[in-house]
Amino acid sequence: MRTVPGWRIICACAHGLRDRGVSAVTEREEGTCEAVVLHGTKLAALQPLLVDEERVQIEAERFRALGDPTRLRILSALALAELCVCDLSGLLGITQTATSQHLKILRTFGMVRYRKQGRMAFYRLADPSLTGLLARLRVVSREEGLARECQSI
Repeated sequence: MRTVPGWRIICACAHGLRDRGVSAVTEREEGTCEAVVLHGTKLAALQPLLVDEERVQIEAERFRALGDPTRLRILSALALAELCVCDLSGLLGITQTATSQHLKILRTFGMVRYRKQGRMAFYRLADPSLTGLLARLRVVSREEGLARECQSI
């Protein structure tokens, strides 16, 4: 029988569960399964719907790009208006070099686009749906903060 690190296996036979298709009972922390039971029909239906490994890697890289606070601030600013690199760096209080490096990463992942106007580069969100994603992140963060405050009372 395959065991999962951190799980303490208890013999299913001793608990009379073997007859019900349970191969092992485990002790785990709250919020996890206490019995190892695979629901084959459900898994078979879900398997073809899962995102393939290559696509998941790409999406994980995108989320990593969003994991930097400065890049999130840049996206938030661009959700409000198209801005040149100079204005972005002034607004965020960071150097133009740092701003350009962050914008390059965001461009690589297709999150921002730019247009040249003379010697100026103006940036905007590549996909308007990013505005909704940023707003949803703020809502989740706010709700999480409120939940923490309630727990500390």
